[in-house]
Amino acid sequence: MSYRKPIVVKSFSWRYATSQDWVLHDINLEVNEGEFVVITGPTGAGKTTLCLSMCGLIPHHYNGIIRGNVYVFGNDTSKLSSSDLASLVGIVFQDPESQFLTMSVEDEIAFGLENLAVPLDEMRERVAEAAKLVKIEDLLDRAPYELSGGQKQRVAIAAALAMKPKVLILDEPTGQLDPIGKEEVVAVLKKLKDEGITVVVVEHILEELTPFADRLVLMNDGRILYDGDVRRFFENESFVKTTGVPVPQVTELGLFLRKTVAGVNKIPISVEEAEDLLERLLPVRSVVGRSSS
Repeated sequence: MSYRKPIVVKSFSWRYATSQDWVLHDINLEVNEGEFVVITGPTGAGKTTLCLSMCGLIPHHYNGIIRGNVYVFGNDTSKLSSSDLASLVGIVFQDPESQFLTMSVEDEIAFGLENLAVPLDEMRERVAEAAKLVKIEDLLDRAPYELSGGQKQRVAIAAALAMKPKVLILDEPTGQLDPIGKEEVVAVLKKLKDEGITVVVVEHILEELTPFADRLVLMNDGRILYDGDVRRFFENESFVKTTGVPVPQVTELGLFLRKTVAGVNKIPISVEEAEDLLERLLPVRSVVGRSSS
């Protein structure tokens, strides 16, 4: 095992000072450079607590009892300063408004940089780069509270990216968004993956993320029950049913066809894969062509 990886969680357990119960139990998890990892599981599984631990907010801002360690690029998070952690790991929460502290989008993106005393010219450059990456260049003069849900979340992501973290963690970033806002944020996440940024996303609804996720991690009761390939997870239909994880519709279709149609072995996890499967099973294009002629 290499502790120089972006994130290594080693035999980690955590109990909040106000609770008698352990929230995380002997967690072992590694995140490789450039990976897009999705963590899922039911409410109360410990997903948010794991996010707080990976970015160092636990134990620096929460009181409790620790067993084990969390390493970020070889550094034990419990021994790093908040400023050092901010340059390594950024985090975005479900409610972006809870992170807003200023009256303009531009100031919001620059806020963390000001706290680190980043030179003004560099600050402006970083703000511009982050805004461009999430496509909010035309919103810099707006007040964050005036924006749509999707726009607010993109502002929160830009503020995290401006710090130039090596890892970005997002805790249910689309959980409170309407379909348009969710589409906007998912497009940003896909772009971050294409840019080679190491991303960890906690999500309950996986429909939009499974096509480009490198790994899926399933949690329940503070433990990791699965850590591996996305397709392999959904192929184990009997296991998935016990987890309560919603199966993407295209995957449900594939599982049904696998049981009812000979020759269906690989289940789809994206719309494109489902279309390819249906075109192989049915002469879709020829039928459409005849009906339109």
